[in-house]
This record gives sequence, structure tokens and C-alpha cells, in this order.
Amino acid sequence: MSSAISREQSKKRPREPKPAWGWRVTGVILGLVLTLVGAGAVFLNGVQGVQATGLVGTRGTFTVDYCLDSNPSRKNSDYECGGDFLPRGGTADDEWSGRLENADDYAAGEKRDVVESWVGSEGHFREVGVGAALGSVVWFGIGLVILAMGAFQVRKWVKSSTK
Repeated sequence: MSSAISREQSKKRPREPKPAWGWRVTGVILGLVLTLVGAGAVFLNGVQGVQATGLVGTRGTFTVDYCLDSNPSRKNSDYECGGDFLPRGGTADDEWSGRLENADDYAAGEKRDVVESWVGSEGHFREVGVGAALGSVVWFGIGLVILAMGAFQVRKWVKSSTK
């Protein structure tokens, strides 16, 4: 009989002390921040990914007038191109000026297949195509990882405070 009691006691783990109150609060806040950043990245890149496929928004052709490097450091070029947008099926009277977001260094007169960036943001356009869609998918996946990390962090620290 005494051996049965000793086996039961050996199965129990020693109780770990609770983390200090400040660490629990810090962990929950960090988890909430990560969750919000991840949710924002998932939402933003989900919308931009759908736009990059050309399924939503006003599609058309963007004719480049000029491209400027807004970050002239040698390593990180960030091009901003200006030009004219012509909606699909539109005439020259339907054309309006705008700016191409996340552009490369395009030559003047080059035509790009684009979609209007956001509802209500006239004059801002994004490229349509496989490359643009894959870029959004990659950042969508990174956002999912950050979202999962934040959710796990919140769950872990909230659970540690209830023990």
C-alpha cells in the first residue's frame, strides 16, 4: 500500500511559481500589439492581393510620364511614377492623371496594366499581375504568422495568471 501512495506523489509535478504581475501584464500587452499588427497586415495584404489579381476595382492602362526615386540612397530605391490612367473600354475623354504606387523605374511612355488602389482614392493606382499578387500573398503569410504569435502570447500570459 505504501508503494501506491509514493507512485501517486511521484506523478505529480512540483508546482511552478506564477510569474510576477508586471511580467504577466507586459506579456498580455505585447501579445495584443502583435495580434493587432498581424491582423492589420492580414487585412491590408488580403485587400491588396485581391486588387493585384484585378478582380475588384477599376482596371485600366497607366501610361508613365515620369518616374522619380523618392529614396535616393543607393540600396533602397523607392520609385514613384506619375502619368495618365485610361479605364478599360474608355475613351481619351475618360483619362485622368495619377500616381503609380510601388513602381519600378519605368521609361516614359511605357504602359502598365493597373487597378485603382482604394475606393475613394482617385489618382492612386497599383499594378496588376502575378508578381504583385505573389508579393501580397507573401506579406499576407507573414501577417498570419505575426497574428498567430500574438494570439499565442496573449493566451499564454492570460492562462498563467489564472493558475
